[in-house]
Amino acid sequence: MIKKSFICCIVLFIIHTVIVVYEPSIGMATNQWQDNAIKAQQFMYAPNADTVMVGSSLSARIIRDSIPFVKSISFGGCAVEDGLKIILSKNYTPKYVLVETNVVFKGGNQKLISETTEGIIPKLRSFIPSLREQYEPICIFISLMKRSINLTPQGAMVNINLLNKSINRMKEGDEPLQQEKIQERLHEIKRLINAIESGGTQFIFFEMPVNEQLLHLKLYDQTRTVLQKEFPKDKYCYLPSDTAKYLTTDGIHLDFEAHKDIRIILERNY
Repeated sequence: MIKKSFICCIVLFIIHTVIVVYEPSIGMATNQWQDNAIKAQQFMYAPNADTVMVGSSLSARIIRDSIPFVKSISFGGCAVEDGLKIILSKNYTPKYVLVETNVVFKGGNQKLISETTEGIIPKLRSFIPSLREQYEPICIFISLMKRSINLTPQGAMVNINLLNKSINRMKEGDEPLQQEKIQERLHEIKRLINAIESGGTQFIFFEMPVNEQLLHLKLYDQTRTVLQKEFPKDKYCYLPSDTAKYLTTDGIHLDFEAHKDIRIILERNY
């Protein structure tokens, strides 16, 4: 009985591996955390990219296929420093790194980093693709279902009442970060940027558009001031920001159509 079970497992594993090898694009995330893991692993095991984007959920929602010259490792619920750490762990030097600045002082997610870069499993994934998150059976099943019914991504429905409530809530709760928090995160970000920059990488800072009522929150103005002092414009490139024409679902996250316009900004200024 044990022998038959073992043989069955081996056969299923081989079939699974063959599917993965011949259909490497199969598989999709079922939740945000899984999407982060898949994106991180795809970056780790893919050929080195000349241009890499790091950021939070704001830039993570940019349509990935719309800017093929940029490899995105912006993660939902995570931070800029997570992407920078993953770049360092891959041990190569991209030509450019695009850094989303909106919540640049947000703390990182050590769980994502450890599961992507530490221990024996990440090393095994580089040789055995079927062990990667993207190719879990449920991810393959959902991917096949999506293909069979030919789903097309749709823009989020913007509820004006909910949008206004969200904007008012952020305005009422607006407070600058404590200096201790800024210095702690700034020290780590500068350490990571300096380590990557030493290999010849050029850093380009950009701000994801938000609702114009939120453009000058204390948090955002404070962030801009600190960044431009620590990473001056005579040494670092800042992409122009235009927030007036963009539609958000909650004040800070752009809808599907708006992200197409972000692609144009990157293409024109990159």
